[in-house]
Amino acid sequence: MTSGPVGKLYENTANTTIAEWLNTIGMNWQANGGERTRTLQGRPSEHPDIIITEGDRMPVIIECEWSSNTNPGVEDAKKRIGEKMVGESREFTEAIAVGIEEKCRQDSNVQFRRRLENNEAIMTVQLVSRTKEGTRVWPAKPLLARPSDLVAYCEYAQVPQTVIEEQSSRIAERIQSVGLQLSQSILATVQGTETIAKLRSVTGAEHKSKEQDDRSVCPVQCQHDRAATQTTCAIWLVAIDLQNDLSQYSPAMREKDLQTTHGLKSAAISGKLTAQGLLGQWKIIKDVNYLPVIELAIDALESGPMGNAISDVLEELHDLSVEMNALHAKHIYNFAGELWQKLVTDREERAAHYTKPEIAELLATLAAERFDNLTAEELAVLNLMDAACGTGTLVGAGERALRRKYRAKGGDDEELHRKRMQEHIYAMDVNGIAGTLTAKRLTDMNVEQDYSGSKIAAIKDPAGSLTLMDPRVTGISRVLGYQGVTPTPGIGGREDQGVFHVMLEGIQWTLMNPPYARPRKGRKQATRGLERPREAAGKANYKMSHGQAGLATDFGDLCNIRLAPGGVYSNVLPLTAAHAGTWKGWRAELEKDFQSILVIANTSQSMSSDTNMSEMLVVATKKEKRPGKWTETELLCVNLSVKLKTLAEGYAIAREIAAIDRQSDHGALTHGIYTWMTQTKAGEPWGAVGNSSNDLNEVIAALLEGKAFDPLTLETHELVLPMATLGDIAETGPTHDLIGHPKGGDGRGAFEWTPLKDLSAKPAQQSMWAADSKVQTSINTKPTHGASKTTDKDSAKQMAQMRGKWHLNRNLALSSQGLAMAKTGAPVHGGRAWNALQGISDDSARCITLFYNSTPGVILMRAYGQKGQRGPRAAVQVGAIPGLPCPAFGTDTPEAQAARQIAKENFGRLANLKLEPFAYCFQDENRRAIDNVVAEMLGLDPDDEEIQQMLDYYRIMFASEPSVNGGQKKIVAALEKHRGNNEGS
Repeated sequence: MTSGPVGKLYENTANTTIAEWLNTIGMNWQANGGERTRTLQGRPSEHPDIIITEGDRMPVIIECEWSSNTNPGVEDAKKRIGEKMVGESREFTEAIAVGIEEKCRQDSNVQFRRRLENNEAIMTVQLVSRTKEGTRVWPAKPLLARPSDLVAYCEYAQVPQTVIEEQSSRIAERIQSVGLQLSQSILATVQGTETIAKLRSVTGAEHKSKEQDDRSVCPVQCQHDRAATQTTCAIWLVAIDLQNDLSQYSPAMREKDLQTTHGLKSAAISGKLTAQGLLGQWKIIKDVNYLPVIELAIDALESGPMGNAISDVLEELHDLSVEMNALHAKHIYNFAGELWQKLVTDREERAAHYTKPEIAELLATLAAERFDNLTAEELAVLNLMDAACGTGTLVGAGERALRRKYRAKGGDDEELHRKRMQEHIYAMDVNGIAGTLTAKRLTDMNVEQDYSGSKIAAIKDPAGSLTLMDPRVTGISRVLGYQGVTPTPGIGGREDQGVFHVMLEGIQWTLMNPPYARPRKGRKQATRGLERPREAAGKANYKMSHGQAGLATDFGDLCNIRLAPGGVYSNVLPLTAAHAGTWKGWRAELEKDFQSILVIANTSQSMSSDTNMSEMLVVATKKEKRPGKWTETELLCVNLSVKLKTLAEGYAIAREIAAIDRQSDHGALTHGIYTWMTQTKAGEPWGAVGNSSNDLNEVIAALLEGKAFDPLTLETHELVLPMATLGDIAETGPTHDLIGHPKGGDGRGAFEWTPLKDLSAKPAQQSMWAADSKVQTSINTKPTHGASKTTDKDSAKQMAQMRGKWHLNRNLALSSQGLAMAKTGAPVHGGRAWNALQGISDDSARCITLFYNSTPGVILMRAYGQKGQRGPRAAVQVGAIPGLPCPAFGTDTPEAQAARQIAKENFGRLANLKLEPFAYCFQDENRRAIDNVVAEMLGLDPDDEEIQQMLDYYRIMFASEPSVNGGQKKIVAALEKHRGNNEGS
């Protein structure tokens, strides 16, 4: 920071005052300001503005300037990347650039200090970090911040995420190697096969089997033996790490003379770690407690003789523990969870996807804001529950957010960690390893404090934690013995030992990423026996559960049942929940029972690791009294357009979203937009979720009301036809499951469909089975498959009555396909991609076909589509097709008659035009021709210059959506060129 007074406050004095304040807020660090020289190696004259040190944790550098400068502090912060402090071997990979508001120049030192203590928004912040691509400044423009935010950014800077993730990847690779070594060593022993089988049982690494001659046979390429030993090594690493921490910091363990692994090595005759030596130490830990962390490690070590080579494996794990601790990051970063998600190969089968740390920080920070009105004492006893905790990333982020708020409220209870671990954190999973890693994650938050009990459980009940959907259930006895849960004191006395209690309406915050799985071939269903709890929830009038939507709706009911009035619901969910018909009941119940509903989508990234799904975050507050009926509900929809990379970025975005007020219907954020929308019908799709343009949101809202909104002129044009639904005009055909199956399929349905090109003769039964973007480019199109075999003659006769010549593309890929509706010359069956319409006149069908192939029509179809997969796909579930918005073309009004006549006069010409994929609508003259006819059908004059400009803007706006163009370089480049040509003209 350059020196020199302006007004009363010197810049150097401001630095010193900030540092002094940072030393008074209950942190264990030491902040030094005042631009001290001789701080950096090799640069004695350089003087960072503020440096924070705390033991062996990474030092933090803050560079400050007055905020009138462009990107204040950034240039100085960039210089610090790669430098080292005197006496340090580690380079700075991150720095914080702070701008101090100009108004503070006129402050005295006392006045400026008072602003800090009052947590006034007098700062801006930018984060500077080293990446593989070079120095990164995030965000491009400074973010408004409060002093409490600066504290959070300093905590994150102590844990440089890029360094940690690189180290995590290296450790995972070494565990994979040592796991293979362990597998080979075990199999070389006499009881090797039996031992591996025990480890598979302990770790849950089951064989993927196939049926052969009525026997379950493991495929030759099965990797589960190796997975079992790799997972075993990860569990042992966690236990070794716990042992080393407790031996140094735990008062109870030090009294029992718990040894470090280094001490065990020194005392051993061989100079190496032995299984017997570790077992003795781990049982000391178990006798005190820490059962959720240590029990599986003991079970694995006792699984059977493993030969002398086990010591070599344990030696390697000891070294990895030392490396892991050298980062001094476990108090914030879920190292074990990151490690686990790099090792597990069958998360898709388990529906066990890992919440990205930055997303966990975003969701937890936002939800914790709902408790801003609580005192420190109330925050200390707030019950937090994750009923699908996985490795504990989310519950750990939530607990850290609560403790940060607790500290900001003046809380200083030294026993807070013990009390919360024993009484107020509820974490459950069906997987014992998940319980282990969650317990370790929470233990790492303060290893100096012992806890003598916990509410961390691996649930053995077939329904898992979903048994709590039954409002009558308050305790679960079918936990994994004491493997994952310890006795819960205070309820029922001694006979209640080991029972896991979650009281009805006893939780103030539910925070989770529930599994989305539903039973289907090839996917392992993690929980079973759901009929009883679902039935009990339904009888108590909880209606979110829907088997076809998946388990996440069940967890919605569970949260609602267990949340206290005023409690906060915060979940990671598939984006289908905002749009799909199967989620309608979930949406309606959330709208009825909750308020202040916030929905966050991100077009740039998924919320969970290794999924190909579009996801969203939902935060809502339970109403104080459960209403008897649904009423209009307001939602705040936030659509982000930036890929978050660090915990600090997740926190920063959360703070910006939390500051949104209700002064306007929509607005812009640093990296996205927000829109307030009102639900006027229970459970209707949340059309504003998943769009990156507020203009598009307004266009959608207007179309649903039978209007055309022009974002360019801000005018609204009344359409001559009201908006109805497709089900008002036509009957939709059956799903492909009832139609038949492709050759080599699973045998469902009346016909076996084969591509027409593979058939020697023209079949009597034909189907629009598949969507083919290369040949299906005109509305007039041909069927794709024929029935080469009839599997059920009676069903075939019935199905023959359900053919049609008008077909809706229900799985529309916007970047590659150009048809939302198609017509065949003769009635044919629908199929996997195309749904046949019946009970519709050709006059109405022509209108519908032109409408859905127009830009306004596909905008509505996409808004109603589920957007459930990553990429530019606007899928609509079969059951939701009747609800698709569509103008009332079938009514007996002069306007509808006129629309049908216009369609009839133009259809022959338009139906044979070759259409480009919808993502190219901005340059497709044939699409423009359809848009013009549809505009005329709806009472708009396509010859009017403003109407034409409005339609042009619709096309550009739609094609600009990432979920339409998929970020494909070819489409984006063509779009930019088109924009440039238009601007030039």
